[in-house]
Amino acid sequence: MERPTSTANLPHDVWTLIAAKTATQSIRDLCSLRMSCTAARNAGDEDFVYRCTSIPILDQWWWSVSPMHQQGRNFLARCRQSGHLEILFRDAVSDLFLGGCRFAGMETMHAVAAHGHSAAQYTVSMMLMLGDDVEAKNKGLETFRGLEAAGSLTICKLVFRDVIQGSWTHLRHVPVLNGVNLVCVSHACPSHGNMGAIYHHQRYGRGWHVNDGDGGAAHIPCVHCRADYELILFVHLFDS
Repeated sequence: MERPTSTANLPHDVWTLIAAKTATQSIRDLCSLRMSCTAARNAGDEDFVYRCTSIPILDQWWWSVSPMHQQGRNFLARCRQSGHLEILFRDAVSDLFLGGCRFAGMETMHAVAAHGHSAAQYTVSMMLMLGDDVEAKNKGLETFRGLEAAGSLTICKLVFRDVIQGSWTHLRHVPVLNGVNLVCVSHACPSHGNMGAIYHHQRYGRGWHVNDGDGGAAHIPCVHCRADYELILFVHLFDS
């Protein structure tokens, strides 16, 4: 009669999957699992496990600033080293809009976007379209069109808003949108320059509505004007 296999004898790949599943649910449980045996400890130190870890935004901010949470900062550093996209995205938002190094923030945001993080792609798109460089604007517009076609704009705004609104209001560097950096520059376009009026008519007093299809600029045939409307929504994500 064969004896049951001890959990400690499970293959390393199985332990890694167990540790990753635990990491998505609770960091405390992951730490407890790693202390249970050598196999669990080795599996729990895999990059894949750290990339799967779920860390609440407020915990990340608190660990980053509190001198009492060196272990938390060490854990965040290990997550960054593993390529944890959500942690890196939040770091990039902090650098771009909360007083960090903006160049480093944009560089990190591009890297995270290249790995398929839709909220990072959205942020890169907005920042490129807010700039003055025509080629950069076109790249941003191309990304915007892809996210729009995929129906991803709403979830991108939700993810970005959760990060930026978990920060201190007085530290925010709010992007500026004006008539100079509009995406639509065609005076022959019947909706050119009207996106601000449409926003205030449909949203004033209600704030940004979660549903992109609820009025807004979805009915506007000009993609450049729709991009301008999205830039207005993006800037208003910084509202308290």
